[in-house]
Amino acid sequence: MSTVAVTQASNLPGKLYHDEEVYRRELERIFFRSWLCVGREEDLPEPGSFLTRSVGDESVIIARSNDRTLRAFYNICRHRGSRLISEPEGGRRVLQCPYHSWSYALDGKLAGAPHTENLKNFDREDYSLLSIQLDTWAGFIFVKFTSGPPSLQRYLGDLIQKFERVPLAALRRGGRNVYEVAANWKVLCENFSECYHCPTIHPELSRITFYRSAENDAFLSGRDRHGSYSGGRMELAEGCDSMTLTGRTNRPPLRGLTEEERRHIHYYLIFPNLFFSLHPDYLMVHTVWPNGPRQATVSNEFFFEPEAMARGDFDPGDAVGIWDIINRQDWQACERVQLGMMSRASLPGRYSEMESLVYDFDRYVLKLLGRKGKN
Repeated sequence: MSTVAVTQASNLPGKLYHDEEVYRRELERIFFRSWLCVGREEDLPEPGSFLTRSVGDESVIIARSNDRTLRAFYNICRHRGSRLISEPEGGRRVLQCPYHSWSYALDGKLAGAPHTENLKNFDREDYSLLSIQLDTWAGFIFVKFTSGPPSLQRYLGDLIQKFERVPLAALRRGGRNVYEVAANWKVLCENFSECYHCPTIHPELSRITFYRSAENDAFLSGRDRHGSYSGGRMELAEGCDSMTLTGRTNRPPLRGLTEEERRHIHYYLIFPNLFFSLHPDYLMVHTVWPNGPRQATVSNEFFFEPEAMARGDFDPGDAVGIWDIINRQDWQACERVQLGMMSRASLPGRYSEMESLVYDFDRYVLKLLGRKGKN
């Protein structure tokens, strides 16, 4: 990514952060065409386990069938289109519509349709649930609403190889916080993509990792693109071995990390809704779900090695605690940005030299929206 390009570019116009028409275009051109992280395989431990996720007006069911295969379906009954499941998670032997009791097996096939015995030209095989692409990586479940390429492997590109030595799929959740943020999803992604703001609003973070230590090695756009992700790493300060309340931890480093990797935190935005942050002793992720052009839900989760969690002195609070502080600082800052973007006086500002990833993200969004601009 060219530093010269960043120094010549202006930010996106404020309208792109609050306009309903722009938001609808983003759903169609970005969220419904990209691989979206929807959960972890551990969330669906047994046949019949299910999750539901919403993207705009669409809802998806992710279920584990009797053969233990994970499948994803549109959350609509094939009879009259009723929403099948309203719960965010649970377990069922069959997926039954609450309206007229049409029921579906966990593989999506129509299992029961009362009072249809005498219908002409009615083949139950034609009325299975409508499938959505599903694949997994590192224990995470991804779905894509549109059919066809790219595969998840191609979408992630060389990110798969970056940490293939680390048994990420074996990690287990040790903490979670969910936040409602009054800001556009792009504001959150831009904030994650730079530490220019860290000395100002993150004193806790800044004493553990120096904001000028950021080394970016992946960009979404340009010739150096190697997958639909962007980011890099930041170095831990001397005397610190993890991002915790004290900067120290008694947890051992994650298996597979090199000595050099144990001295860094790796931050990657897997476009468009997963913030992937690999720490020396834990994995942290943020999953972002837009709820309109001015609101987003963010789930922040922490994953640890099962052996560390089995120890009598295991306490995830040192990691969860500091990130709850950092998150709330970020969300407050993002909400202030959102208010400014909605002002009639809002005009595009300029990127700093430290915002190459923000510039890259914005340019990529413009490309997917089919818009032309100074970016």
